[in-house]
Amino acid sequence: MISKRIHCEPQNDNIKRLGLYIGAGHEGEKLFAKWTAGCYAGPDYDLAIDEIKATQAMNARTKKEKTYHMVVSFHPEDFKKLSLEDFKNIEKEFAAALGFEDHQRLCGIHINTDNPHMHVAYNMIHKEKYTRHDPFYDYYKRDKTCRHLEEKYKLKVDVGVEQQFSDYVKLRQADVKQAFDNAKDWQSLHKELAVYGLTVQMRGNGCVLAAVGHKQKDGHHIKLSDFDKNLSKKKLQDRFGSYEKSAGDYEVKEFFQREPKRENAKARDFETKTGLKSFETFVLESRDFIAQAAVKSDTWQDFHRELARIGLEIKPRGAGFVLTDIGGKTQKNSSIPFSKTGMRIAKNGIILERPQKGDMNNGRNTGQPDNLKILGEFEPSQGGYTIEKPYRFEPVKKLKSAKEREAWKIYIRERRQHNYNWIKFNKNFQRFYGEDYGM
Repeated sequence: MISKRIHCEPQNDNIKRLGLYIGAGHEGEKLFAKWTAGCYAGPDYDLAIDEIKATQAMNARTKKEKTYHMVVSFHPEDFKKLSLEDFKNIEKEFAAALGFEDHQRLCGIHINTDNPHMHVAYNMIHKEKYTRHDPFYDYYKRDKTCRHLEEKYKLKVDVGVEQQFSDYVKLRQADVKQAFDNAKDWQSLHKELAVYGLTVQMRGNGCVLAAVGHKQKDGHHIKLSDFDKNLSKKKLQDRFGSYEKSAGDYEVKEFFQREPKRENAKARDFETKTGLKSFETFVLESRDFIAQAAVKSDTWQDFHRELARIGLEIKPRGAGFVLTDIGGKTQKNSSIPFSKTGMRIAKNGIILERPQKGDMNNGRNTGQPDNLKILGEFEPSQGGYTIEKPYRFEPVKKLKSAKEREAWKIYIRERRQHNYNWIKFNKNFQRFYGEDYGM
């Protein structure tokens, strides 16, 4: 089971159009079932659309989208296991997880693709308070709900945040098992596991195997009993005595690294329309360089100097920090949150995504996070640093032929003058320039 939020620009947010699409109201869609929930109109689908439209009109303050469009895809073999009532209950669990249980919504199941999928349009405007609700960290809430529902209904498990970590552990199963067999006490166990970027932590009434450098709320952990039923909390405490936290200064050779979150609709829309690699993609592709720059820097100015090499500068903004383009190519949308790198700024330095042995103050009883790179209180860049490889106009996809590369050169040179759209330009390149290039 996989869930996804379909973002929509506020000016294109039209609940009636979306409602008709979900209800398979146009040619080409095959509908398994449709229903409404949370509406005074009851089961009358068309009347529910009008009701939601009227409710959204009551909030004229917000300039943001008013509809949360979610799609949940199912494997064909799982689809046969579920009844219509099951699908309705699944939608209710998503609504509760996202905080939409008291909101109006339109639901429909489409079977026109290889993977049947359920569309849900949640009205983000409360039907009585007329306030707008946009769930915080909805990606993780949906992911957690998917894993719960897969277990509840015995469905095929898809890759999610937790599943990625369990795959990481599975690949090292023999080594991890040996670490438990060889350990003589809690600290020797932590030391053995740290080699693979793992540690044992207490959670509720049991123990979990967790990823070093990640918080438990990130979901990067599994129950020890799921890894090996003989490794219960009781049996470990019988062997080693009362639980002890890791001293935190053991050598780490491998790290579990989650896949970077990428749900920026503006960046995706920019890349689709222009064919240009977005500034966000440039930064995400530079994450390793930025992390290494943080590790080897001893002062903020050292860090600024390294960032300037790829045309980046870090600046405070609001309650946080952003990376900006000092190469001058981006113009609009020329900054993204520094947290996109997987790191964050602390009062006296940078908290790295992954601890680096020998590069951090990670001694015992320091009162500092194990993965804190101490640089002192933040200092703005003094400027004047050398820019070597800044963000520039590059194709987001690799150009496969000489014809495409030639088209790209012409497109970059003339796109602003003629207001070219890359998709249309590339499609009609032969017609536009056939005479000049003998095509």
